[in-house]
This record gives sequence, C-alpha cells and structure tokens, in this order.
Amino acid sequence: MKSEDKKMIVDNATKPYVEKIFDMYLEGKSFQAIANYFNENNIYPKKKWKDTTIQKIIDNKIYMGDYEQWKRIGKKENLQPIVYMNVVEPIISRAKWEDCQRQKEINQRTYTRDRIYTFFQRLKCPNCSRIMKCKGSGGKKRKYMYYTCEHCHINFNEDYVEKLLKDFIYDLLEYDMAVKKFFLPILEDKTNNLDTTTIDKEIKDLEKQRDRIKNAYIKGIVEMEDFKEDYKLIEDKLANLESKKLELVNLETFHYSPHELLAERDVEREKMIRLDTLNTLLKSKWNSMEKFEKQEFISKFIDTIEIKKDDKGNYLLEKINFRKGFIKELIKFYEAGIFDVAIPVMVGNEEQYIKGGRMTQEQLDKYLNKMNDYFETSFYEMYESSDSKDDEIIYEYTPKYNEKIVRFVAISSDSEFPISKENIKDKYGIVSYKKERI
Repeated sequence: MKSEDKKMIVDNATKPYVEKIFDMYLEGKSFQAIANYFNENNIYPKKKWKDTTIQKIIDNKIYMGDYEQWKRIGKKENLQPIVYMNVVEPIISRAKWEDCQRQKEINQRTYTRDRIYTFFQRLKCPNCSRIMKCKGSGGKKRKYMYYTCEHCHINFNEDYVEKLLKDFIYDLLEYDMAVKKFFLPILEDKTNNLDTTTIDKEIKDLEKQRDRIKNAYIKGIVEMEDFKEDYKLIEDKLANLESKKLELVNLETFHYSPHELLAERDVEREKMIRLDTLNTLLKSKWNSMEKFEKQEFISKFIDTIEIKKDDKGNYLLEKINFRKGFIKELIKFYEAGIFDVAIPVMVGNEEQYIKGGRMTQEQLDKYLNKMNDYFETSFYEMYESSDSKDDEIIYEYTPKYNEKIVRFVAISSDSEFPISKENIKDKYGIVSYKKERI
C-alpha cells in the first residue's frame, strides 16, 4: 500500500476534532463524558458520538502518523500487527498520544479496583489455568465489567458469565435458604454443649484481614500478584477453620428428627412449585443482593470456575470446583440424611435426574408421615429390568396418573458418599404425591 493511500485511513469526519478529543481525555474526561459533550454541543451532527467511538480514536496510532497493518486479524489470531511509522501526516504529537495511553492505563486500574466483581478471583483461564483478572470501563451511566487473561487474550463479560451460571446460582440459593431455615438451627442446638467460641473468633479475625487486603488492593496499595497470594492464603485458612468447626458437630447427639425436617423442606418447596413462585423467589433474592453480597455468596461455595467458548463464541460451563468446607458440610448433612444427590432414574421411557438420599425404613416412615400431613404421599419400590445390549440391570419406575415425583430413596444402612449402584445394598424407590385435582 502506498503512503498516499494510507492517508485515506484518517476519518475526515473526525479529523477536525481529534486534537480536542485527546486534550479532553488528558484533562481527565472519560470516553463517555467526551461523547456526551460532542453530542450535547452538536459537534458534527451527522455523527452519533459514543464512548466506543472515542476509545477507538484514542487507541488509533494513525493520528500520530503510524499505520498498523492487520491489527484486527492479528488480535484475533494472537499475532502482533505490523506497524509502519511516520507514513501519515500526524494530527497530534507522538508525545501526546503516548501520554493518553498512560492515562488510559491509570483509568483502567481505577475502573478495575473501584468496582465490585461478582466472580472476583474465581474464573480460571481455559487455556493456561491462570486466575483471570478483573477489568472495567465505562462511566456512571453504564459500566462494562469483564474478566480477562492478558496472557491468552481471552475475555469474559460478567453479565454473560452470570447468565450462564444463573440456574446453578439459584440451586445454591435454594440450598442456602434451606440450610438457614431448617438445618442451621441443628448446628446451633445448645444441648450439644458445643463450644466453638475460639474458632469463631479466629474466623472473624481472618475475615477482617481479608477485607483489609481487599481494600488495600482497591486503593492501589498492593498489586494483583501480591494480593492474590495473600487472599488465597487467608481463604485456605478460613476453609480449614470452617472444616474444623464442622468436625466438632456430632449430629447424633441432637434431639431432632432429620427426616421430619427434610419433609418440612420438601413440603415448602412443593407448595412454591405448585404456585409457580420458587424461581420468582430465587430471582428476587439474587437481584436484591448488593454486589459485595453476591461476591461473598459465590466465594462461600466456589473455589474456581472454568468457562470456555465454542467455535461460535457461545459460553460453555466446563467445570466448577467447590470449596472444601462446602463439600465437608454436604457430606455431614448427607450422612445425617438431610442432603440430596441427583440420581439418574428411568421414568417410563425417559431418563431423569431426581433428587434423593439414603434412609432406613424407620426414617422413611417418619418422612412419609410428615409429608402426609400436607399431601397424599406414596412410596413405590422400583423394579429391575435387564438391558439386552450390555446385559446391565436397570432400575425403572412407571409414573402413576396425576402424581408428582418428590424424591428418590435408597433404603440402606450404608453411609458411603455419594450414592452409586455399587453401594446401594437394599431396595430403593420413588416418593410421590397426588397432584391437585384438574
């Protein structure tokens, strides 16, 4: 390409205002503020000024006389573009352009640290497994928040990440609400003579340390790499303390019936499903949280999240790694009979995942008696059939007319986790209840 042709790259519409844009940016104006000023003052009315338009002008080397060949292709293919220097008559000086780039870096750090990111320190790069950094841009009216791996040039928009994880987040919310309402009082039962005062104090002190480090990062006192190591160290200590506290709990000493509590939880859930209010409740609960509450909620359960993009650019959830403390809590509740796992069951001709758990016959009777206070409940033992292809035993259930499945039950004394075909020793079946009359 000849030098004369390269001159055509400069946008003649924006050329008279380029110097004004760079000057305003160096004065501390944001991309959005500059765009608003140009629109409000009717500067070149044929053009609709946007924050992205201003950013592209600030980033473009053409205005200081350089031309970048294959910039877009190179970025897409993770290659450096070829830069031809001093081939176009500059509109601004090289020093001013470079000053704006330094200002942009300062602004970027401010945007990043001044915002609260829901999945802060949780997303792992699908290529190199590094923890992805938080990035932010935009002004007061609209903020852009995303996670980036600067090494692999991968970016995930926070809104899309939250949308991808929506159903999973709702499941965690439902679990958390059930624990607080039905199961947490068990752990706080004073008849157990459980003294966790020392551990609780250590946990509070560590949480304060974590908040101080986070605030130091936001204020720019510490950098990301230092912050990441300290933050992870404190979180590991917190997980160990929470596990230690949970190990002190002996659920067998409490004066309660866990399966009656489980029945109460199932009754409440089924009532909300009938009224079609469960998802509305969970959505309202999540949306009413402040950003810092969402961040703390996610970090309470999740250690890391792995997301990837397919060939069409769609986000796919690859893997979620739970925190050790959360897993230990699940196992503790499971062994007490008050936690569910998803079990694949052939219902008619369709495979479905049904929540379920282990019970003894006596516990099942208590559960059914409690459920029958509200619904006409039944237990159906599943039957075996043989798969002619690979000669495996399949357990099946034929749905009953006008009945809804509540849960799968393995009647067994085995305490292994999770339930599998290998560790179910006895019979198992389906609990269902009659729907309301149509």
